[in-house]
Amino acid sequence: MATHAARATTADSDTTATMRERIEAAVNEKPYEPWCVHRLHEELSEPDVITDREHMLMVTQLAADQLAAAGRLEREEVNAITIGVHCQDTLYWSTRAGMTRVEQFGPDYESPAVLRRLGAHFRCHGL
Repeated sequence: MATHAARATTADSDTTATMRERIEAAVNEKPYEPWCVHRLHEELSEPDVITDREHMLMVTQLAADQLAAAGRLEREEVNAITIGVHCQDTLYWSTRAGMTRVEQFGPDYESPAVLRRLGAHFRCHGL
């Protein structure tokens, strides 16, 4: 899967480090609530730092993926096909939740409910 993070550059390292701190604090504050990369971006980015939404999504996903690779949060990719459109997103949550799969969060995160939410989420974000 091509991710937003794949296109981020090393010039973003300061922004990425700041975003890692914000992401880890946010997911640990609400450990039983998975966060999608778009929500992380919308709630944790400073709008005046980088105005390009796609670029900031790349930085946000890179920061979250780095935390997951370091074992400091969990992640799972979710894919759905809705009305002929392939929708994908990545969900992140705190390791404090003690869960390794998004479906462990209950019925709202089990298939097909999570797939319907994903499709609605992408329509809401205009992606």
